[in-house]
Amino acid sequence: MIDTFKINQDKDKFYYLFNHSDEDNNSFVSVPALTDILSSIVKIDQKRGLDVVDIVVESPSRYEAMLVANLYATVYQSFSLELSREELTTLTRYLNEEKDNKFKDLAKAELDLEDYQKNGGLILLDAQVKNLVENISQLEAQKNAANIELSSKEKEYNSLSTEIARIDPTLVDFMNGKIDESYISEVQSKIAELESKRDIEASIPQDEKLKQKTLDEYNRKIEPLRKTFEEKIQVLKTSLYSNTPEDRRIVGQKLLEANVGVQSYRTKVNTLSKLLSKYEDQFSKLPSQSIEYAKLERNRKATEKLYLILEEKYQEAKINERIKLGTILVIAPSVLASKPSKPNRPLIVFLGVMLGLATSLGFAFARNYFDHTVKSPDEIENKGISVLSWIPAIDELKGGGQSEFIVANKPKSPASEAFKALRTRLQYAKLEETPIKTILLTSSVPSEGKTTISLNVAGSLAQMDKKVLLLDCDLRKPRIHNVFETDRYPGLSDYLFSNASLEEITRKTKLDNLSVITSGTIPPNPSELLASKQMKEFLEKMKGIYDFIVIDSPPYISVTDAEILFRITDGTILVLRAGKTPADAFFRTCEKLMKLDSHNFLGVVFNNFSYKSAYGYYYNYYYYYSKPEEKTKSNGVKISSDTRN
Repeated sequence: MIDTFKINQDKDKFYYLFNHSDEDNNSFVSVPALTDILSSIVKIDQKRGLDVVDIVVESPSRYEAMLVANLYATVYQSFSLELSREELTTLTRYLNEEKDNKFKDLAKAELDLEDYQKNGGLILLDAQVKNLVENISQLEAQKNAANIELSSKEKEYNSLSTEIARIDPTLVDFMNGKIDESYISEVQSKIAELESKRDIEASIPQDEKLKQKTLDEYNRKIEPLRKTFEEKIQVLKTSLYSNTPEDRRIVGQKLLEANVGVQSYRTKVNTLSKLLSKYEDQFSKLPSQSIEYAKLERNRKATEKLYLILEEKYQEAKINERIKLGTILVIAPSVLASKPSKPNRPLIVFLGVMLGLATSLGFAFARNYFDHTVKSPDEIENKGISVLSWIPAIDELKGGGQSEFIVANKPKSPASEAFKALRTRLQYAKLEETPIKTILLTSSVPSEGKTTISLNVAGSLAQMDKKVLLLDCDLRKPRIHNVFETDRYPGLSDYLFSNASLEEITRKTKLDNLSVITSGTIPPNPSELLASKQMKEFLEKMKGIYDFIVIDSPPYISVTDAEILFRITDGTILVLRAGKTPADAFFRTCEKLMKLDSHNFLGVVFNNFSYKSAYGYYYNYYYYYSKPEEKTKSNGVKISSDTRN
């Protein structure tokens, strides 16, 4: 770059190339400094889909920008030509060397064949030998393909085995023992042998009708064997599912499928190896002269063909090297710019204003577009779904434990008042001769606060001087025992399995009329236990003892536990969390509950709802009437509980 600037009288027209810190302003900048400068002021842009490159140079001097841009184009053009010819030169040299080597190999191959013919005479391969070679090739191809599949399945199986061994090592041993049963291995071996023979028949040239008849016969033999094999595997899957916790069933199924694949391909490889050995025995019995002659002739033809290809490529490369022209054409050389490219102040101001507006609108739109949660009771009531009550955010929940028992700890708080309102509406939720006694609380997804709601609903009912039982039927992730800071077991599951008495599992609380039964020992099959006859009999027994039974259950969509309990209870409350519950999951749950029994579905409790965020100004009225201990701002009269709605 520097060597191209021979005229120094124009040094004042250049900003980057001359070192203006010198007294005489007469020296060029150093090469390292110039490299850094060029990397910052030169931008190369290639148009997508086009063989066009734009060279853009920015400089305070328009003369300097033009000179650097044109120089880049010239250097790139020269470099491309040298590089393209260098590639052809290297290719020509390589082809010439390989051509000479193959010429020597060809001469040797022809000499070996000529010597063999002189000593052994001319030999022709008959049709039987050709068919034998064809069958061996077919079997080897099948075996190689099976080995590739086997290797893939073994990697998958080993990875899954390592993963599940950390969770349940006995599951891997159990599965291996079942797959290795002699009957299953025998069926796999028969299937592999018949499939291999069928594929060999398919590769032999013969009459199409006769070939199809033979293939159909093989398929008829394979079909019952495969059906038997699949039935055995299905029995194994059923056994696996009945003895495996739900959280391990998916990885267990994958492990089973990988194990079956490993055993199937391993059996196929062994079967093909046995068949291949039979053909190889026949091949080894052929006259040695036929074998040797075929090898020599094949080697000669292959070498001759490769030599001719190399010779053709070599001559073509020599011609291309001589006629090679440059592939780079400068379409539009750089010229002196008529005006500065930047800064474009009007454009900057306009873009700033537009960007600010777009950002504001985009943020507002994105917030609403990507937020698919339920945010206010109106969204639910507009769908024709009853909202029993809404519960405000409770700061005490952060402490955990019995701090969640709001109706007992802070009976005058807004949250306690909300639970009392919910209690009142529950009493009139269903107009029947027989009142509601068993109340199920569930949610669409986890972490909606249903346990807290269950606890306080039970507490508010107990404050009516009613005998109430709080029953933890979440046999997967129970939490009631944590709230009351007691042991989880013995509990419901222990009673249903006859491992504990009713007196042992029933616990008293700080409220005289409220009793609690925890979940107990986590069973391997919660759904089956809740659907059992013992569970129904237990609920009937509790109805004779308690006025109300409040049941805390798992989320409805996650498992079938809540649906089972829905069918055996008097009424169901669906809990959702404002701004967190996905609308799609919530309304899908409501639809399912309505289809099962619309009369049983009592309505929705809106948890963690901020009235002020949803309704703004009208929050003042709610706040005024929910704080009996505070005075009005206008006349200082204290609001008593008798004046509240």
